[in-house]
Amino acid sequence: KLRPLAPTKKASITVEKKTLNKAAVAVVLSVTACAATIGTVGIGGHFGAGTDSPIVETTESEFEVDRGTEAGQLQIGKQGKRFGKLNSAPQATADSGLPKNIHFSNAYERDSGYDLGDGMYTNWDYLVERHADTLAEVLDADDNCVYAWTSTGPSGTVGETTYGSSATLSFTETGWHTVDLTTNCGMGSDSASQMSTYSVMSKPVRREIRSLSTTDLTKFLDTLQMTYTIGQEEGEALYGRKYRSITRLVSEHLLGAADKTCDHWHDDAGVMTHHVAFTLEMEQSLQAIDPTLTVPYWDYTMDAYYYSDWVDSPIFQDDWFGKASPTTEGHMIVKGRWAYLGVGKQADADGISNPYGLLRSPWNTNPTPYVMRHRYVLTEKDGGWVMPGCVDFAEAFEYTSLGNYFSELNGELHGPVHIMIGGQWWIDPAMNFSATQGGDFLLASKWLWRQGYIRCPETCSEDTPASKCVCSCPSEVTTAFNSSKDFLNGTGLLTLSDGLFNTWQHFVTSGCRTEEDCYDVVKDTLCHVGHAGEMFTSSAPYDPTFWPIHGLADRYLQLKRVMSHENETTLDETWSYYHDGMSPSDTHHVCDWSGVEAGSMEMPTCTPGSCAGHHEDDLLPMSNFLDQNETYTNKEFLQFISPYNDDIPYVYDSFTNWPACKAQNITFWKSGYTYNGINTIMNPENAADGTMTLPQTLRQKREQQRKYFIGGM
Repeated sequence: KLRPLAPTKKASITVEKKTLNKAAVAVVLSVTACAATIGTVGIGGHFGAGTDSPIVETTESEFEVDRGTEAGQLQIGKQGKRFGKLNSAPQATADSGLPKNIHFSNAYERDSGYDLGDGMYTNWDYLVERHADTLAEVLDADDNCVYAWTSTGPSGTVGETTYGSSATLSFTETGWHTVDLTTNCGMGSDSASQMSTYSVMSKPVRREIRSLSTTDLTKFLDTLQMTYTIGQEEGEALYGRKYRSITRLVSEHLLGAADKTCDHWHDDAGVMTHHVAFTLEMEQSLQAIDPTLTVPYWDYTMDAYYYSDWVDSPIFQDDWFGKASPTTEGHMIVKGRWAYLGVGKQADADGISNPYGLLRSPWNTNPTPYVMRHRYVLTEKDGGWVMPGCVDFAEAFEYTSLGNYFSELNGELHGPVHIMIGGQWWIDPAMNFSATQGGDFLLASKWLWRQGYIRCPETCSEDTPASKCVCSCPSEVTTAFNSSKDFLNGTGLLTLSDGLFNTWQHFVTSGCRTEEDCYDVVKDTLCHVGHAGEMFTSSAPYDPTFWPIHGLADRYLQLKRVMSHENETTLDETWSYYHDGMSPSDTHHVCDWSGVEAGSMEMPTCTPGSCAGHHEDDLLPMSNFLDQNETYTNKEFLQFISPYNDDIPYVYDSFTNWPACKAQNITFWKSGYTYNGINTIMNPENAADGTMTLPQTLRQKREQQRKYFIGGM
């Protein structure tokens, strides 16, 4: 499929036949024949007499001939503009409109049947995977010709020449390469020679984790484990300045998400840019150890559909990420490669930690120095959630505002995964609630903590029992309220959480029988806070399942951006965020603690506003992705990860391969697809009348989902 040329600009092509002397031809062919005899990989050409056979034939009426090109070279395709200014819009590569008679593929592409990005990275005529054996093929090969391939990387490094109409090439750098294809036809006499030069883009490729070969999966997990065992100083000495230890990364996440002022990473417009950049930071750390790696993405819509219980997913095998919800008393992983995964101490005097000095949120007073998981939120299984599925992604795909996308990707499309793996439990088992509105008790506690009503110990000695190192609401800050219900109303909680707190009967499972008693229990419970697993806290990166989940959100947004660019859907990329006003983690307030004396009962000043880190011109803490010491604002990074930016440091294997969604005929990425609500889905390819009813079980699951949250890790 050729895209039309711009009417004011013609593609340039120079075809110049160059006659080699007989000796030169004999040398080329004899070397090639010798290589074929000894079985060199990549020889696929055939020899025989023939006449001149240029790869591309054209006429002056079709293309304007450029005589400035070096003699003997045929330029196929053009390089796109480099992303020199990060605040400029990505530029699409001008298509030369020339015939495409060669093809590149790797084993993953051939096995899956999907070209890289499904061919939707239209800025590049030829896209290959960095560090993957790449099969280069002449699609209209002439049996009478010999073909020789030579690639040159962005640094000027010239690869080894391989021969044949199909040959294996290796691209070891990221960025634009040139591939020279020399064609020699005929033997034993003067013959025509032609060199064609192709512009080829090479990128690291992210894949769904279950699609990785056993070797590649093991390599990824082994290398990820190294970042958990090798400290920052040692790692930098071994692997360079891009190495990141897990303690450094967790500290970075805590600084952004566990600040008492507000959450700089979640519940507002900066959520995607921060987490995509954070994942890229880990990815480049892994590449510092092994340059062949990327961070795979986890398509959990498959787990939502194919498994009756999400904990049965292969993701949670012992040799992958470990048990989803350990049954041990301490909720730690005790088997497999992540057994007894430790939580380190905060080494930075200015860093954030819990009272025991562990790299945890200050309100998470858990003293156990291991990563924890628990599928129950209080006593509610999975916090009432199910894994986000295809219906959720189809519903969100109908949005046309970037702000709605940020809100969905902050919450419903990925937040439940954090809650379901992390969980929450009380120190006092007598506190028993069977309905938590998707984890809103913990989110409400964090809102009270930021307002200054909940106070947690500054420090607890290592021998202090957990029951003595707990958060509370001191009387000094609550005496102004006449009752517990008045306290909930005055702190704003009665109007949040879809009415969870404004109906006292919700809490009778705790044993209370009157409004006053029930609200007393609720207040005490919120002030108590309890403990939570890492994935439901600001130290979520400690849990290795954190790393593959944000790639799915990035891939989904890239798909929307590509389809919008092709006028298949609409996406207004004006910097914005949709605040639903219901989640206790999304109050859209900032609390100023600068005037509060440490250790005092003074209160901060909380006012409506956006938290620093979420404005489009706010600077991200991640940088230097191009090794140019460059920095990025939110808006610049969003442009940087555009699928039309030549400098984007990675690509995805496919945008349209959603196996579980295809199995349900929920093909939201297809032209003509329309989501018509939970009961019906329209797809032109399904059913004679264009509609079908969702399976009852799927509909029931979807109805259990909440319409808000969930961010605020």
